[in-house]
Order: sequence, then C-alpha cells, then structure tokens
Amino acid sequence: MSQAENAPQAAKFSDMDLRVGQRVQLVIHAPVLQKHYTSLIGYVENEFLMLRVPQEDGWIAHLKEGMNVEVRLFSGVSVFTFPTRVDTLLLNPRNYMLMRFPDQIQEVRMRAHARVRTNKPVEIVEASSAATKATGFHLHDLSGGGASVLGPAPLGPVGARVRLGFRFKLEATNLNEHVELNATIQSADPVVNEGRPTAYQHGVQFDVVDPRILLWVHELQ
Repeated sequence: MSQAENAPQAAKFSDMDLRVGQRVQLVIHAPVLQKHYTSLIGYVENEFLMLRVPQEDGWIAHLKEGMNVEVRLFSGVSVFTFPTRVDTLLLNPRNYMLMRFPDQIQEVRMRAHARVRTNKPVEIVEASSAATKATGFHLHDLSGGGASVLGPAPLGPVGARVRLGFRFKLEATNLNEHVELNATIQSADPVVNEGRPTAYQHGVQFDVVDPRILLWVHELQ
C-alpha cells in the first residue's frame, strides 16, 4: 500500500471490523524492507491474532518467532496500521502463526478528492451520445469523487449523465472488481493533436464515493 495521505489517528480494535479471511499486509522493516500479503484466520480479543504464514512464489516467507512486524489492512474507507510480533509459528500441517494482540492501532481515512494520474481503460456503459458501448476510452486521472475521461468521441454536453464501468484488481483484498458508477459531465473539451484524430476530454463527477475506487486510487499512488 502506498504512504497514507492524512495524519493518522488512534483507533480501537473494533474500528477495524475484522473478518475471517480478510487480506492483510505484513511489513518487515529490518534489515531489508519486505512486504507480504496474507489472510486472517481468526483472533481471541486481548490475547492473539491468528494469520496464515504468507507465501511468495510457492515458498514460505522468511519469518521467525519473536520477529517484530507491522500489519496494514483496509476496512471501510480507512487504512489501519499496528505493530505486532510473531509469537508462535505453526508450520505443520497448515502454516499458521500466532501474533501478539495489537494495543496501538493507527487509522488513516482516505480522502475522496486525492487525485492520481493513470491511463487505465474505462467502459462507457451509458451516455447521452452515440458513444455508449464505444471502445478506446481511458482515464487521464482519477479520484474517489470523479475522473477525467479521454476518448475518441464526445460523451455528451456539460450537465449530461453518464454511467462508467471500471475493472481492476485490488492488492489489499486480492479481488478483481467491476464497479459501475453514475456521474455528471462537468466539462467536455476537444483535444487536437497534430497528425492524430481529435480526442475528447471529459471531467465527470461521481454521484457517490465508492470505497473500492478510493482504495484503487490509494494503491495507484
């Protein structure tokens, strides 16, 4: 995960809303920075967390009992981080590990207006013009609240409604997402490139802030 944007604030364990199977990231700071993804098996509050031992390319990650690690996870519209320690490794038969229960948890809420440049494709599900279902559209930039969409045809005038589709994989959840969002066109301008067909750039504002888009922006930074 990328570096958090906002100042972290203290959080309670219950704020994380942990679920069995939830994907988390382990960060090992010494001697060489390592990052591994794994999943939550369960926990006993105020006693321990149980995680799967992470694997990379079929090999078990190099972890030792007593090793200090940092756990990062995404829940709601926040990224949570806390230090912990590998108390027990149970490599046989199922590769479990018991971690110290967290007592200092930091929360960073992701901002809807944080914007990132990207060239990811976007689907035109509905539009007021003939561009519906047309191909060749991509994102020029993206935020949780809106996007700049560049493509070979106009989507409609300022104020017109569109429905956009996004397909992406989130590292934080290991899920392939397909998100469709309704939006309003805020700007629509032709872009003339010498020797190339005219393109059209649209600024759109989403009707709602989708947490999956927020996390995607966070990971693209």
